[in-house]
Amino acid sequence: MHTVVDPADLLALLAVVRGRTFTAAAATLGVNHTTVARRIRALERTLGERLLVAAPGGWELTATGRTVLAEAEAVQAALDRLPDGTSGTAARELRGLVRVNSTEVFGMKVVAPALTRVRAEHPGISFELASVTRPTPAYGAAADLDIGVTRPSSPRLQVHRLADYELGLFAAPSYLAVHGQPVSMADLADHSPVYYVESMLQVTDLDLVDRLFPRRAEVLGATSVLAQLEMTRRGAGIGLLPVFLAVDAPELVRVLPSSTSAVLTFWLSGRTENLRRPEVAAVAEAVVEQSHRVFTPLL
Repeated sequence: MHTVVDPADLLALLAVVRGRTFTAAAATLGVNHTTVARRIRALERTLGERLLVAAPGGWELTATGRTVLAEAEAVQAALDRLPDGTSGTAARELRGLVRVNSTEVFGMKVVAPALTRVRAEHPGISFELASVTRPTPAYGAAADLDIGVTRPSSPRLQVHRLADYELGLFAAPSYLAVHGQPVSMADLADHSPVYYVESMLQVTDLDLVDRLFPRRAEVLGATSVLAQLEMTRRGAGIGLLPVFLAVDAPELVRVLPSSTSAVLTFWLSGRTENLRRPEVAAVAEAVVEQSHRVFTPLL
């Protein structure tokens, strides 16, 4: 007997996958979350299989769910192709919410300009940019796109290498006038580093203070890299800063540049099902292009 599936139930599944929660899906569909839950239950009853399971950060697809998702995407694509009385140009405009998690300064210098350009070209796209400094969760990014300095290992993600960047030591002339200019690694033992709050640092790749400051004094910590820059500019200590950020404070002096640098990498990751969405793919492409604009001149 042929199974009859309500297309609206498939669209509800697609909205849950994209929003990760029933509440987010309901906002997209213009209904309440109980309606979304009812449609998901109806679809699972019709197919006789679980399609979603609860996971940290939201709902995850089962193996059957991933198969059904492809059909839901096909339904949405067919609806998108229907004439709606708009011009051909307007019909090609992308729509939808794109959520991006990014480290703070990369978000400011790369993601924000990229999102602005996409929005100018496609006014129907909206976005949410969250600043985070933590590894991508093992179960996959909660946002549509996730940008960090640790390469994600989840097989559910597509991963793209964006750019390498350098961390270096910088100090204000006022600080060096009082505390002296270090001329060797050993001299750093007499100085206080300005860096992340150690107890809150979750990214192993960023755990560099012990290597650069042997027998160091207490870290002057801030969770915000912009705050670290400001503390360094005001002479609190020697800042361990991204070089692409320190160029915004040309008064700072580079300290021991030949022996204290570290090179890290920014990675862009996203779930395959999210990257199939045209609006997410457009944002990902814009982020890649903007990262080339920012980092290529620094090479």
